[in-house]
Amino acid sequence: MAEAAELRRWLETGASAVKRARGRLDAINVFPVADSDTGTNMYLTLREGNRAIAKLPDDATHREVVAAFARGALMGARGNSGVIVSAYLGAFLRAVDVRGGLGSVDAGQIAEALDAAADGAYAAVGSPVEGTILTVARSAADAAAGAANANATREAAIVAAVVGARAALARTHDELPSARAAGVVDAGAAGLVLQLEMLAETLAGPTALSAIDEVEWEYDDAFADATHASHRHSDGAFEVMFGAESATNLTRALTPRLEALGDSVVVTGSHGWWSAHVHTSTPADAVRVGIGVDARHVVVRGIDGGDAHGARADSVVALTSSPGLADALADAGAAVLVVPDPARLTRRELRRAVREIVGPRSVIVAGNPALREAARDVAEKRAGKSMTVLDVDHEAHVVAAVAAAALATPGEDIAGVMRDAVAATAVGATSVDAAANDVAALVHASTEVVTLIIGRGVNPAVMERVRLAVGTIAPDADVTVYDGFGAMPEILVGVEGPHAP
Repeated sequence: MAEAAELRRWLETGASAVKRARGRLDAINVFPVADSDTGTNMYLTLREGNRAIAKLPDDATHREVVAAFARGALMGARGNSGVIVSAYLGAFLRAVDVRGGLGSVDAGQIAEALDAAADGAYAAVGSPVEGTILTVARSAADAAAGAANANATREAAIVAAVVGARAALARTHDELPSARAAGVVDAGAAGLVLQLEMLAETLAGPTALSAIDEVEWEYDDAFADATHASHRHSDGAFEVMFGAESATNLTRALTPRLEALGDSVVVTGSHGWWSAHVHTSTPADAVRVGIGVDARHVVVRGIDGGDAHGARADSVVALTSSPGLADALADAGAAVLVVPDPARLTRRELRRAVREIVGPRSVIVAGNPALREAARDVAEKRAGKSMTVLDVDHEAHVVAAVAAAALATPGEDIAGVMRDAVAATAVGATSVDAAANDVAALVHASTEVVTLIIGRGVNPAVMERVRLAVGTIAPDADVTVYDGFGAMPEILVGVEGPHAP
């Protein structure tokens, strides 16, 4: 048997268990917000960890498998539940590995690894809340320690951990106010219990838990409609996630800065990669934090799933290299991927970043040629999925297309609406010295909107001269200026109107 066979089997079955329960986990998701994505986020996180393992040879060492899964899960972490479970599993795997590997540990070492995992989960969360996945993590560790202290076998210790975890899961219904009000247990906690159950079946056999009572997840058949109706729409609330490569521990640097911007803050790292998550009403500020730690890409979504218009069948995805656009694009209902410098990422890395943000029915608009081509690659590989990539590569086209989609009515062809907006938008680039004249050359009496995306260091007085030039020709036009955070060239221009040249 290969050195890491048991480890691989557990991680595969753990992901499969969440995949099977994904819909139920999404349905009972009420904390920290009822955005119906805990099961999806956990599964996608675990899937990325297993994908990293799949690239290893069959005879890879235990340590190589641990490193691949931990880094893969962390880089692919989705939502706060995904970041927390990646922190938990990463800490557990590292603790098991230094104790000889999953196939060699005894009861006491299993308990120690579960304790390290609980510590890792708590450390990742800025403001820990009990009655959640954290409580279940600690209860599992305590139960395993009690069994080990009573001279239990390794198998008995992990079964005891599941018993403790299930008991704590049942209590989340009473301990977490939102779960009690909805008639459910905590979704993140339920997902973690599935991981522990698969660990027990891996180590102690497929029938190890057959005599132990399971925990009901739903206590009230009517919970979903009432709970989701009251929690789904948080005005101005967005989820921001980013990853950064660093040999330095970023937890202390990032956690207080993100907590000042919102809640549901989770920051964790492994093998040189750090992942951060926050719910905030000021996504632009959170994007700046990510850029400040050299994040290669940042994701911004509305916490209701990134779609401000729930009746839309298609999701709108905006890919941009101008971080300053993220706020407006997300506010208009798009899921936003910010890649400040696409040239720093390989084509494979760009495809992965795009793959993580698009859904099965997405209309994608990109402001950079490399991002557009990555989206096309992803669309070609999504057999049977309806994904449309618009044929544009200018940031002002992204703004125009997303704004048009936000105004679409239910039943409209979103891709068609966005294409029409792009066709009605003339675009260009200019310098500080030529800005007023170049923009004026694009504007005419029927111009409705002028979009300016400025690079770092552009004097605001230049924008005032542009406004005056536009006002002379099209006094009713709206002129909107976005800080592109150093976008090059100095100023990007978009001019919208029914008769734009």
